[in-house]
Amino acid sequence: MTLATIITNSDLSALLDSAFQQETPVVTSSESDLGEPLEHFANPADILAKAADCAKAGIHNYAFGFWYPSMKGQVVKRKVTLDPPRDGKTFRYSLGGWGIIHLHLYFTPPNTLQCRVVVNSEARAISREDRYPELGAASEWDWRVVESYAFRLSRRLAAMGRAVPVAQQSSSVTQKPTPAAAPRSPWKRS
Repeated sequence: MTLATIITNSDLSALLDSAFQQETPVVTSSESDLGEPLEHFANPADILAKAADCAKAGIHNYAFGFWYPSMKGQVVKRKVTLDPPRDGKTFRYSLGGWGIIHLHLYFTPPNTLQCRVVVNSEARAISREDRYPELGAASEWDWRVVESYAFRLSRRLAAMGRAVPVAQQSSSVTQKPTPAAAPRSPWKRS
């Protein structure tokens, strides 16, 4: 079971401010919209604006990837081919890198969201290197720095609220949701 912390928009703002305190990260979307490039976010305000746009559009979840230069390592933009095409689009991009810190947001209207911090451990990365050679060697990353940033963000997030199972999109057994009522998640793969 995946757990996330229930937070408010002001909590998210404080969490993002703390993510930019010691060093300015490079922040992108973890996955792009269909047929679009990865989005880049220069500061906490840009990330908050994207989160607000997602909530307003009825998107269930969205994730950002954080890479700090002191973490070293190789960051990769991967093109994912959609076969068959979806909504007339044939590709999307995803962000890859052994030590990338992902901030997942799950929108739970009206005034809260669920948030979690996700990152590989060094041991997990090393055990999967052979499967994903395009990500380079896990040893290129400074794992002390990766763990330090991930721990700091996770600890800050944990202090903001209570952990709950990640909200799943509701689906009624007797009635199928309409596309307007249940928008497609940008995370589903074909």
